[in-house]
Amino acid sequence: MFSLNRVTVASPKLVRCISSTPALSAKADKILDAKKKAKKLTKLRRQHQQSPENHPLYMDVPKALRYLRAASVGQPSSTATISILMTLVPQRGSKPISGSIFFPNPLKSTKILVLTAKEETQAAALEAGATDVGGPELLEQIKDGKITLDHDQAFATPDMVSHLGKYARLLGSKGLMPMAKKGTVADDVVTLVKNNLGSLPFKQRENHVAVPVARCDFSDKEVLENLKAASEAIYGSQPPGTHKPNLLGQTVLNSTAGPGIVIDFRP
Repeated sequence: MFSLNRVTVASPKLVRCISSTPALSAKADKILDAKKKAKKLTKLRRQHQQSPENHPLYMDVPKALRYLRAASVGQPSSTATISILMTLVPQRGSKPISGSIFFPNPLKSTKILVLTAKEETQAAALEAGATDVGGPELLEQIKDGKITLDHDQAFATPDMVSHLGKYARLLGSKGLMPMAKKGTVADDVVTLVKNNLGSLPFKQRENHVAVPVARCDFSDKEVLENLKAASEAIYGSQPPGTHKPNLLGQTVLNSTAGPGIVIDFRP
């Protein structure tokens, strides 16, 4: 016969075991999740190590261009863009890649912003091909919306560094914040302007690099020349001797209204 007045007290050891169960469960879930991610990453790495010719959607570039141009019929060829999308498979500890591509056949004129308070440097930068040049007053005009911040590159002289902090969010949101460690703050901004005209910056976002490489009104020769320049820049963006480089995997060529076609993008 059971007594309603009897109260059973669990042992301290049992209490500790019960109270720790959620923590153990969370730890087990975390380990399981890590194993699933590692397995998925291994599968992805194996998939992207295969030769592009083995992919069912593979075509050589000239044939791919015929399909992409056919899909762009009815659109202004001068505005229909041909782009690449490369998949990157990171290793643990690998760093995102970034850099600039110098196209032999630029898609558009490069817009360069130069920030300097030195009048002589301003004049030289404009002569070298910079689009907008100025000091603190130029930053205020950008802040007030009088100048559209749609530039491809931005450079500054050291005398402007103390002024940039106030506009860091504005410039940074467009990827145009000059920084010494990125080589975009220098005394000789004129040389930077000359060396970057016709270039297009690229940056890894998550597991991809997406870059426009041509327009549909480019000839096959011009597209191939630009693809070669893009391939050399992207494959060369990992510093020599990188201990854990990203795996540069499958590359898809597509157009504004066209399908994605796997190509051989290796240098």
